[in-house]
Amino acid sequence: MLESLASGEAVLSDEEKDLGIALVDLGGGTTDLAIFSSKTIKHTFVLALGGHNLTNDIAIGLRAPFAEAEKIKKKYGTCISMNISSEETIDVPGMGGRKSRQLPRQVLGEILEPRMEEIFALIKREIYRAEMEHVIVSGIVVTGGSALLDGVLEIAEMIFNLPARLGTPFGIKGLVDVVNNPMYATGVGLVLFGAKNQSQKNFRIRDKNIFNRVVDRMKKWFNDVL
Repeated sequence: MLESLASGEAVLSDEEKDLGIALVDLGGGTTDLAIFSSKTIKHTFVLALGGHNLTNDIAIGLRAPFAEAEKIKKKYGTCISMNISSEETIDVPGMGGRKSRQLPRQVLGEILEPRMEEIFALIKREIYRAEMEHVIVSGIVVTGGSALLDGVLEIAEMIFNLPARLGTPFGIKGLVDVVNNPMYATGVGLVLFGAKNQSQKNFRIRDKNIFNRVVDRMKKWFNDVL
Protein backbone atom coordinates (compact mmCIF):
# COMPACT_ATOMS: atom_id res chain seq x y z
CA MET A 1 0.00 0.00 0.00
CA LEU A 2 2.80 2.44 0.91
CA GLU A 3 4.59 1.88 -2.41
CA SER A 4 1.35 2.47 -4.30
CA LEU A 5 0.74 5.68 -2.36
CA ALA A 6 4.30 6.80 -3.06
CA SER A 7 4.18 6.07 -6.78
CA GLY A 8 0.80 7.78 -7.03
CA GLU A 9 2.17 10.82 -5.20
CA ALA A 10 4.99 11.08 -7.74
CA VAL A 11 3.24 10.48 -11.07
CA LEU A 12 -0.48 11.22 -10.70
CA SER A 13 -2.22 14.57 -10.69
CA ASP A 14 -4.84 15.45 -8.09
CA GLU A 15 -7.41 15.61 -10.88
CA GLU A 16 -6.66 12.06 -11.98
CA LYS A 17 -6.79 10.71 -8.44
CA ASP A 18 -10.07 12.51 -7.87
CA LEU A 19 -11.80 11.49 -11.10
CA GLY A 20 -10.53 7.90 -11.15
CA ILE A 21 -7.29 6.39 -12.49
CA ALA A 22 -5.46 3.05 -12.58
CA LEU A 23 -1.73 3.12 -11.85
CA VAL A 24 0.21 0.13 -13.20
CA ASP A 25 3.76 -0.06 -11.82
CA LEU A 26 5.94 -2.42 -13.86
CA GLY A 27 8.60 -3.40 -11.34
CA GLY A 28 11.34 -5.98 -11.56
CA GLY A 29 9.69 -8.87 -9.73
CA THR A 30 6.06 -7.75 -9.69
CA THR A 31 3.54 -5.53 -11.42
CA ASP A 32 1.52 -3.47 -8.95
CA LEU A 33 -1.95 -2.11 -9.58
CA ALA A 34 -3.44 0.77 -7.61
CA ILE A 35 -6.83 2.26 -8.40
CA PHE A 36 -7.48 5.80 -7.18
CA SER A 37 -10.79 7.60 -6.96
CA SER A 38 -11.95 10.57 -4.88
CA LYS A 39 -8.25 11.11 -4.09
CA THR A 40 -7.93 7.81 -2.18
CA ILE A 41 -6.82 4.29 -3.07
CA LYS A 42 -9.84 2.10 -3.73
CA HIS A 43 -8.10 -1.13 -4.70
CA THR A 44 -4.62 -2.63 -4.90
CA PHE A 45 -3.27 -5.82 -6.44
CA VAL A 46 0.16 -7.39 -6.89
CA LEU A 47 0.88 -9.60 -9.90
CA ALA A 48 3.92 -11.87 -9.60
CA LEU A 49 5.18 -10.98 -13.08
CA GLY A 50 7.46 -8.09 -13.98
CA GLY A 51 10.58 -6.90 -15.71
CA HIS A 52 12.64 -9.92 -14.66
CA ASN A 53 10.24 -12.16 -16.56
CA LEU A 54 10.76 -10.05 -19.67
CA THR A 55 14.51 -10.38 -19.27
CA ASN A 56 14.24 -14.13 -18.74
CA ASP A 57 12.14 -14.45 -21.91
CA ILE A 58 14.89 -12.66 -23.85
CA ALA A 59 17.59 -14.86 -22.31
CA ILE A 60 15.72 -18.00 -23.34
CA GLY A 61 14.61 -16.74 -26.74
CA LEU A 62 18.02 -15.42 -27.75
CA ARG A 63 20.05 -18.06 -25.85
CA ALA A 64 21.95 -15.28 -24.09
CA PRO A 65 23.22 -14.92 -20.50
CA PHE A 66 20.69 -13.25 -18.20
CA ALA A 67 22.95 -10.25 -17.55
CA GLU A 68 23.39 -9.69 -21.28
CA ALA A 69 19.67 -10.16 -21.86
CA GLU A 70 19.01 -7.37 -19.34
CA LYS A 71 21.38 -5.06 -21.22
CA ILE A 72 19.72 -5.94 -24.53
CA LYS A 73 16.27 -5.25 -23.05
CA LYS A 74 17.29 -1.83 -21.78
CA LYS A 75 19.13 -0.79 -24.94
CA TYR A 76 17.05 -2.34 -27.72
CA GLY A 77 13.85 -3.56 -26.07
CA THR A 78 10.64 -3.19 -28.05
CA CYS A 79 7.22 -4.72 -27.52
CA ILE A 80 5.87 -4.26 -31.04
CA SER A 81 7.74 -5.79 -33.96
CA MET A 82 5.92 -3.74 -36.59
CA ASN A 83 7.41 -0.54 -35.15
CA ILE A 84 10.92 -1.70 -36.03
CA SER A 85 12.62 -1.61 -39.42
CA SER A 86 13.61 -5.02 -40.75
CA GLU A 87 17.10 -3.61 -41.28
CA GLU A 88 17.75 -2.95 -37.57
CA THR A 89 19.93 -5.56 -35.90
CA ILE A 90 21.24 -6.34 -32.42
CA ASP A 91 24.42 -8.06 -31.26
CA VAL A 92 23.79 -11.08 -29.06
CA PRO A 93 26.78 -12.35 -27.04
CA GLY A 94 27.31 -16.08 -27.23
CA MET A 95 27.22 -18.49 -24.30
CA GLY A 96 29.92 -20.96 -23.37
CA GLY A 97 32.59 -19.38 -25.52
CA ARG A 98 30.41 -19.27 -28.64
CA LYS A 99 30.72 -16.33 -31.00
CA SER A 100 28.30 -13.43 -30.82
CA ARG A 101 25.48 -13.28 -33.35
CA GLN A 102 23.59 -10.55 -35.15
CA LEU A 103 19.83 -10.86 -35.12
CA PRO A 104 16.97 -8.64 -36.36
CA ARG A 105 15.76 -6.30 -33.61
CA GLN A 106 12.24 -7.34 -34.56
CA VAL A 107 12.90 -10.62 -32.73
CA LEU A 108 12.70 -8.72 -29.44
CA GLY A 109 9.19 -7.60 -30.30
CA GLU A 110 8.18 -11.18 -31.02
CA ILE A 111 9.51 -12.19 -27.59
CA LEU A 112 8.31 -9.26 -25.47
CA GLU A 113 4.93 -8.52 -27.02
CA PRO A 114 3.10 -11.66 -25.82
CA ARG A 115 4.52 -11.34 -22.30
CA MET A 116 3.52 -7.67 -22.02
CA GLU A 117 0.06 -8.50 -23.35
CA GLU A 118 -0.22 -11.25 -20.72
CA ILE A 119 0.75 -8.88 -17.89
CA PHE A 120 -1.77 -6.23 -18.93
CA ALA A 121 -4.49 -8.82 -19.59
CA LEU A 122 -4.08 -10.23 -16.06
CA ILE A 123 -4.22 -6.71 -14.61
CA LYS A 124 -7.36 -6.02 -16.62
CA ARG A 125 -8.92 -9.25 -15.35
CA GLU A 126 -8.26 -8.12 -11.78
CA ILE A 127 -9.87 -4.73 -12.47
CA TYR A 128 -13.01 -6.45 -13.69
CA ARG A 129 -12.94 -9.03 -10.90
CA ALA A 130 -12.91 -6.15 -8.40
CA GLU A 131 -15.69 -4.43 -10.36
CA MET A 132 -13.55 -1.32 -10.75
CA GLU A 133 -13.75 -0.93 -14.52
CA HIS A 134 -16.20 1.98 -14.25
CA VAL A 135 -14.02 3.80 -11.72
CA ILE A 136 -10.97 4.40 -13.94
CA VAL A 137 -12.50 7.05 -16.17
CA SER A 138 -9.20 8.92 -16.51
CA GLY A 139 -7.50 5.89 -18.03
CA ILE A 140 -4.21 4.15 -17.25
CA VAL A 141 -0.85 5.47 -16.06
CA VAL A 142 2.05 3.07 -16.57
CA THR A 143 5.21 3.59 -14.54
CA GLY A 144 8.23 1.58 -13.37
CA GLY A 145 11.41 0.67 -15.22
CA SER A 146 9.80 -1.55 -17.87
CA ALA A 147 7.37 1.24 -18.79
CA LEU A 148 10.19 2.74 -20.86
CA LEU A 149 10.16 -0.14 -23.35
CA ASP A 150 9.08 0.89 -26.84
CA GLY A 151 5.46 -0.02 -27.49
CA VAL A 152 4.33 -0.47 -23.88
CA LEU A 153 1.74 2.31 -24.02
CA GLU A 154 0.34 1.07 -27.33
CA ILE A 155 -0.19 -2.39 -25.86
CA ALA A 156 -1.74 -0.91 -22.72
CA GLU A 157 -4.24 1.10 -24.75
CA MET A 158 -5.08 -1.94 -26.85
CA ILE A 159 -5.64 -4.26 -23.87
CA PHE A 160 -7.47 -1.82 -21.60
CA ASN A 161 -9.23 0.08 -24.40
CA LEU A 162 -8.45 3.25 -22.46
CA PRO A 163 -6.02 6.14 -22.92
CA ALA A 164 -2.61 5.44 -21.37
CA ARG A 165 0.30 7.69 -20.52
CA LEU A 166 3.79 7.25 -19.12
CA GLY A 167 4.08 7.98 -15.41
CA THR A 168 7.21 10.05 -14.79
CA PRO A 169 7.78 11.83 -11.47
CA PHE A 170 6.70 15.46 -11.32
CA GLY A 171 5.83 18.03 -8.70
CA ILE A 172 9.32 18.53 -7.31
CA LYS A 173 10.74 21.93 -8.17
CA GLY A 174 14.36 21.67 -9.25
CA LEU A 175 14.12 17.91 -9.82
CA VAL A 176 17.38 16.65 -11.25
CA ASP A 177 17.08 14.92 -14.61
CA VAL A 178 18.36 11.60 -13.33
CA VAL A 179 15.24 10.99 -11.22
CA ASN A 180 12.80 12.22 -13.86
CA ASN A 181 12.27 8.64 -14.95
CA PRO A 182 9.47 6.08 -14.37
CA MET A 183 11.83 3.66 -12.63
CA TYR A 184 12.27 6.19 -9.80
CA ALA A 185 8.56 6.82 -9.24
CA THR A 186 8.40 5.01 -5.90
CA GLY A 187 11.64 6.51 -4.55
CA VAL A 188 10.68 10.05 -5.52
CA GLY A 189 7.17 9.47 -4.22
CA LEU A 190 8.45 8.40 -0.83
CA VAL A 191 10.47 11.61 -0.56
CA LEU A 192 7.48 13.68 -1.64
CA PHE A 193 5.17 11.83 0.72
CA GLY A 194 7.51 12.36 3.66
CA ALA A 195 8.06 16.01 2.86
CA LYS A 196 4.33 16.61 2.41
CA ASN A 197 3.57 15.15 5.82
CA GLN A 198 6.42 17.04 7.47
CA SER A 199 5.69 20.50 6.10
CA GLN A 200 2.99 22.27 4.17
CA LYS A 201 5.59 24.49 2.48
CA ASN A 202 6.54 24.02 -1.16
CA PHE A 203 9.17 21.28 -1.33
CA ARG A 204 12.35 21.78 -3.32
CA ILE A 205 14.76 18.88 -3.60
CA ARG A 206 17.61 21.38 -3.22
CA ASP A 207 16.29 22.96 0.00
CA LYS A 208 18.88 22.32 2.71
CA ASN A 209 16.48 21.17 5.40
CA ILE A 210 15.22 18.32 3.17
CA PHE A 211 18.38 17.85 1.13
CA ASN A 212 20.62 17.09 4.11
CA ARG A 213 18.40 14.23 5.24
CA VAL A 214 17.64 12.46 1.97
CA VAL A 215 20.31 13.20 -0.61
CA ASP A 216 22.82 10.58 0.55
CA ARG A 217 20.22 7.82 0.55
CA MET A 218 18.78 8.86 -2.80
CA LYS A 219 22.24 9.03 -4.35
CA LYS A 220 22.80 5.45 -3.28
CA TRP A 221 19.45 4.34 -4.75
CA PHE A 222 20.14 6.02 -8.07
CA ASN A 223 23.82 5.12 -8.38
CA ASP A 224 23.00 1.45 -7.83
CA VAL A 225 20.99 1.34 -11.05
CA LEU A 226 23.10 3.61 -13.28
